[in-house]
Order: sequence, then structure tokens, then C-alpha cells
Amino acid sequence: MNASLYEIGTDFLKALDGLEVDEDTGENKNFDAVEALDAQFEDKAESVACYIKNLTAFAADLKAEEENLADRRKAVERRVDGVKKYLSSCLVAVGKDKVETAKARISFRKSVQVQIEDEKALPADFVTTTVTTKPDKTAIKKAIQSGQEVSGASLVENRNLQIK
Repeated sequence: MNASLYEIGTDFLKALDGLEVDEDTGENKNFDAVEALDAQFEDKAESVACYIKNLTAFAADLKAEEENLADRRKAVERRVDGVKKYLSSCLVAVGKDKVETAKARISFRKSVQVQIEDEKALPADFVTTTVTTKPDKTAIKKAIQSGQEVSGASLVENRNLQIK
């Protein structure tokens, strides 16, 4: 029988409920079923824990690969910018604004960009202020632990599963 961890746990509790004690000797009866289910539960729990460890390692590998790909993408983007600057400077050097071939059409496009020389000198009408707030959970925790009451916050004890 290939029962789930939940089913084994339910059977384990039923087996515990079915334990009887011999009144004369004080010996537990029907304890073999509990021991068998306990071993089965531990094996299944171990399998689930190993699966979690594998998924965690896989997620870490994916994250590392994402970072590697992002680094590679940024390097290629820098190379594109450098080659564009090279091509642009070569076109300017020979006095050409446009080149058309069978595979590419190269030309300059005019654009206008705002350049800020001194941000502090700008009038207030042309500056936007962004304010972000977030609770300082570390300070709140220390305050509550020291006996201070912090309205809108409380400490909650969690049980975090740890797999090593």
C-alpha cells in the first residue's frame, strides 16, 4: 500500500486510539501496529523532506542561472552600445548620415532629451517628491519584547519547518 503522509498520520492516530493496557501487567497491547505505522510515517516524511530539499536546490540553481543570464544580457547590451557608438563615430567621420544596403538601413534619427545640470536649482513645480514608508519590524520586535505596547502590531510565534 502506498499511502500518503496524511493517510499514514490518520492511521497512526487511530492506532494510538486503539491501544489497550493490560490491567494486570500494565503492558501495552496492539503496540505493533503503532510501531509499524511510526516507521512507515518516518520513511514517508523523510521522502517528502528529501523532495523539498531537491526542489530548494533546484530553485537555487535556477536563481543562479537567472543571475548568470542577466549578467550575460547586460554584457551583450554594453557591447551593442559600444558597437553603435563605433558605427556612429565612423559615419560622422566620413560625413554620412545614411547608408542603405540589402541587409541593413542605417541612419540617424533626431531626438530631444532633457539634461539636468543642477537638480537643486530646479523650481519646485518641476520636481516630484516620492516618499515611501514601511514598518521597521526589527524596532517593533525589540520594543514589544522589552514590554512596550505597540498599537497595530503584535508578536506571533511561528513554527518554521527546517530540513537539513
